[in-house]
Amino acid sequence: MFLAEAFNPVEHLYDRFSAWVSLWGVHGAEFIEKWNSTMPGFMKLSQHAIMMIASAAICILAVSYVTYARNSRIPRGLRNFIEPIALFVRNEIARPNIKNPHGAHGHGHGHDTHDHEHGVKDIVAETSVGTKAELHGDGHGHGDGHDLPPKNNPHSLADKFAPFLCCAFFFIAVNNLLGLIPGSTTATSAITVTLGLATLTLLTYLVGAIVMQGPKAWVLNLVPYHFSTKPMDLGIWCLLLFIEVVGLFAKPFALTVRLFANMTAGHCIILSLLFINTLIPDSAAVWRIGTGVPTVLMSCAIYGLEIFVAILQAYIFTYLSAIFIGSYLVPEH
Repeated sequence: MFLAEAFNPVEHLYDRFSAWVSLWGVHGAEFIEKWNSTMPGFMKLSQHAIMMIASAAICILAVSYVTYARNSRIPRGLRNFIEPIALFVRNEIARPNIKNPHGAHGHGHGHDTHDHEHGVKDIVAETSVGTKAELHGDGHGHGDGHDLPPKNNPHSLADKFAPFLCCAFFFIAVNNLLGLIPGSTTATSAITVTLGLATLTLLTYLVGAIVMQGPKAWVLNLVPYHFSTKPMDLGIWCLLLFIEVVGLFAKPFALTVRLFANMTAGHCIILSLLFINTLIPDSAAVWRIGTGVPTVLMSCAIYGLEIFVAILQAYIFTYLSAIFIGSYLVPEH
């Protein structure tokens, strides 16, 4: 992301030095210009790069604090705020969309030595953790996997990717919220930043699928059609392969544009409303009162909506990433 931001093709659309001028005067901008002229691309500083560094620092410090300094059995303070969000990402985003490979579900439907009448009792005896209430005592051995070891956890694969999804959610949400502070900038309103985030998702499900399935099996599973050397079957298979490869890269493109467009649109609306008064000539300055009051009120309403959108877009990006990861790691066909 930092490398992409350094080579941003539309950097002339952004005022890269206004923050430094406002904080440290002209000398601040001069320092940044000298720094960027002597450093390689991935070390160049811009307002977006600074906001990403600040967001990453906030996430790391907050999670480290609640993990090590406030790690108690009863959540309090900041941990009481972060822990439910992390559990929501794991239980409502990762686990419903990222399933274990077929044949490793561990549900006890007669595919193993557990019978249907004593499934819960056997699982509790084997794991030595959890209670019947925790394992949903339905008589079939269906556990929700919260306390099961990996070999019996039906959500073991989802739990492996839950940290990545949590990082993506917190990082994007903090970036979006920091961009609402007057004088700052929204890093996710730069398409190069959203492209970097989407590329991470692409690499996650691409590399993960190849490692789990193997290169040959991954290519065969990519196409929902039986491979055959017959001319007609081979032609259909190659056509579907082309479509699937296009879809493989279209998904991160959709993530890129969706996050970038939504975070830019709100700022454009607010700027458009606030600059209406500048269209009124000085000779009719009295009319600026009539236009200024409603435009400011509408801008405040849009600003409040942007707070909701900032969290919503982080959720959508994380949810779609989980869907893409699950669909490629464990293909249904």
